[in-house]
Amino acid sequence: MRQIRFDGTFEAWRAEARHCLLAGLAPDEVVWLDGPGDRTGDLFGAAADDLPAQPGASFRIPRELPALLQLAARFRCEARWSLLYRVLWRASRGDRSALLAGDPDGSLLQRRAKAVRRELHHLHAFVRFRPLGEPAKHFVAWHEPAHDVLELAIEHFARRMGGTPWMIATPQAAALWDGRRAALVSPCPPTWRALAQTAADPDEALWLAYYRSIFNPARANREALLKGLPARFWKDLPEGTAICELLVGARNGDRRTGQAAALVGRAGRRIGREARGLAAGQGEVSVRESPDRRR
Repeated sequence: MRQIRFDGTFEAWRAEARHCLLAGLAPDEVVWLDGPGDRTGDLFGAAADDLPAQPGASFRIPRELPALLQLAARFRCEARWSLLYRVLWRASRGDRSALLAGDPDGSLLQRRAKAVRRELHHLHAFVRFRPLGEPAKHFVAWHEPAHDVLELAIEHFARRMGGTPWMIATPQAAALWDGRRAALVSPCPPTWRALAQTAADPDEALWLAYYRSIFNPARANREALLKGLPARFWKDLPEGTAICELLVGARNGDRRTGQAAALVGRAGRRIGREARGLAAGQGEVSVRESPDRRR
């Protein structure tokens, strides 16, 4: 059994995996050790780049495999590297089914890649920047991704924020943009983490008032909300404190009127809802179109 230690990056793993493939090491003959430590190899003192390559050894892999492996490598779990090498080993020997969802290894690889893509979407959608100073010249944000997707999001936020400097801090790393260049710092310094977690937004009360005003209790669907906005993100969102309150209000009667309690008593005309549906407490909206509108 060979113990291969590397720095935990995909680039380093790829280099080590290439040496292992050329040496003919099967997946069950390799133990991957990522992170700091002495690179001493296995019990016999052999590191991956010291392994002798088999005579005439070479291999070919599908063109799409490196990108898929690199994406799945961002999935945090204890055995992420062993799966990648197992798929790489099989594909290098002509077994393309290792990439397919119908294969046990391929299914796990595809699910991990899908989870990473979804976590990247969550990062794009749920990061909330807060200003530093008045007037604001820098912005900071705190986010807790389940997988290593921060590096993938830098380009997105650089385009979104333009020349405005910003920082996104996470428990593992921090991404910085000075308006021209980006940097990824790992691990994230404790002072940066504290800054991102404690930064205050002077306009947060205005945002919460707007969020409450557009909430429709009649259409509140907790299951759909949790699917699109997992509860683990609520504590880091300014509107997170209002979500539970609004959902409780919807269950306690606000959905009968289709409005929040603070708006029910105000003067106005209710439109787009039949009286019979209101009396029954139905959540669906019924709109009757005039003959002219149907044309």
